[in-house]
Amino acid sequence: MTAKITPPNKADQLIYKALTRALDNNDLQLYLDCSQINRPGSPVYNPWENLLPILGYTLLGLLIILCFNVIFGLLVIVGLLMLHTSYYQKKLHHHLLERTKQYLTSDYQHCQTLWQHGGIVLVSSNNKKQGCAAPDGEWKDFIIKHYSHYMTDNNNQPESSSNETPAETEPKTA
Repeated sequence: MTAKITPPNKADQLIYKALTRALDNNDLQLYLDCSQINRPGSPVYNPWENLLPILGYTLLGLLIILCFNVIFGLLVIVGLLMLHTSYYQKKLHHHLLERTKQYLTSDYQHCQTLWQHGGIVLVSSNNKKQGCAAPDGEWKDFIIKHYSHYMTDNNNQPESSSNETPAETEPKTA
């Protein structure tokens, strides 16, 4: 878990660029193991998203118990917990997925940290059987094998003027 993260070389940067492009173009999908990624120690874990709703439901139920009736208060707590599991958990999963994708694509070091923590799976959109799971899988090899067409470095190519046509750029021979 505490393996040293090395700074990326040029090849690692190209592979990471291919990963981000594939995710942006929806050619690559990100799946989460919520039990592993949504816990303390994870770089994308937010304890307030998990604890505050349950605390709020409990305090509201206790307030209703004190003001009205024990049975009515317990029914409110049970109803709110059912609402929590049917609605809020889906919304929480969506926010966690977006936060993980943003963290993964924000920086190479963040990607490495998240991969070493585990709990994420990269799956090809074209073939759901092609995937790579963290931390055991090699995401770099997976990207090279399936998304090498995104591994282009446009920084080294000279920019051509948009006013010139290809015929004008060729040298003229007499």
